[in-house]
Amino acid sequence: MTSDRITARNRANARKSTGPKTKHGKDISAGNARRHGATARPDPESIAAWLGIILDRPDITIKDLLPSDEAGYRALALAEAEVKIVAAERALLEFEAGLAPPRLKSRKPPLIPKEDPDLDNIVNLMKEKLKTEECTKAERRKAEAALKTLARMRAPRVSYYSQNGHHRLLRRYLSEARSKRRKAFEAWAAMTTSEEAPR
Repeated sequence: MTSDRITARNRANARKSTGPKTKHGKDISAGNARRHGATARPDPESIAAWLGIILDRPDITIKDLLPSDEAGYRALALAEAEVKIVAAERALLEFEAGLAPPRLKSRKPPLIPKEDPDLDNIVNLMKEKLKTEECTKAERRKAEAALKTLARMRAPRVSYYSQNGHHRLLRRYLSEARSKRRKAFEAWAAMTTSEEAPR
């Protein structure tokens, strides 16, 4: 296959995957960063605190937060990277400790509240009645399937694969945050050592 044909095929495939198209899908996608906080926009107060540590100055001014020189940009980038790595670490630790809300297989809320003793009594009565009822195998299977569906609607199960994928995603965010911090630190250190070098 020639490179032109490969390029054309790749462009055609790229046009197919343009993200969510429905309003519901776009709303879910827009809330991804807020779900766990690992990739949310850094808090300005936290950035200012880290910038004070990096510049070794307790009082940070607006001029420090809006730098006009290369050293200021590098210090600000390092402060943002530090804030992002703290957020990514917190999100991963909360997830591993079980403090983060579990991801459900379906994002739709359960149709029936989880705690409903009347419904529990009805379901139990239906199961008992089904045991004594004269019916064909097909009818019995349909009734049992309906009761199982009702139970699933009451308490959606947490998917192991979804949980495992979410854990992998949080670890990736942490790895990316560490990589960005390392690069920001190297750039800032190179800038500060070149300024301190004798001329």
